[in-house]
Amino acid sequence: MENFLHIAAVWLHVLGIALFVGPQFFLAFAWVPASRQIEDMQTRVAAMRTITTRFGWIGGIGLLLILIGGTYLIMTWRDYHNIVEGTAFFDLRYGVVFVIKMVVLVVMIVLVGLHMFVVGPSQVDAMEERARGEDVPDMRMRQIRITSLVLSITGLILALVIMGFGVSLGATEYSLKDF
Repeated sequence: MENFLHIAAVWLHVLGIALFVGPQFFLAFAWVPASRQIEDMQTRVAAMRTITTRFGWIGGIGLLLILIGGTYLIMTWRDYHNIVEGTAFFDLRYGVVFVIKMVVLVVMIVLVGLHMFVVGPSQVDAMEERARGEDVPDMRMRQIRITSLVLSITGLILALVIMGFGVSLGATEYSLKDF
């Protein structure tokens, strides 16, 4: 039963990662360039708002699955890997890498949250204002676009770094060595 639960937790964790990271790649490399082909600005903004909202929900579900699977994995890591009683968490690379991974995760979530709840909506709102014919200064649009791009790329890079840390935790010959 222990192996089944471990496999299920890893599967949930990986599924969550796919649901969280996949939409980021799609939005960055497929939707944003493709949306520029939509000449009618009101149609583009409506599509942008719908797609980003739905992908936000998918990413949120992904984060929830990551949390569920990851919580089980960290709660049972000592038993699963047969760690000798008395071995402290930070005596092994596992503990150090895990804490670094969690710190990077918190930074990534803050950046993604800032993008998702502040910068992204303000960018779509500004695009919507322009579509209605309101005067939105080019400098404001440029600043929002650059901020959005920086947050998106940084968040995606951090997600990939976190994935690398996660893979290293799974490499027991590396992670279960003394630090």
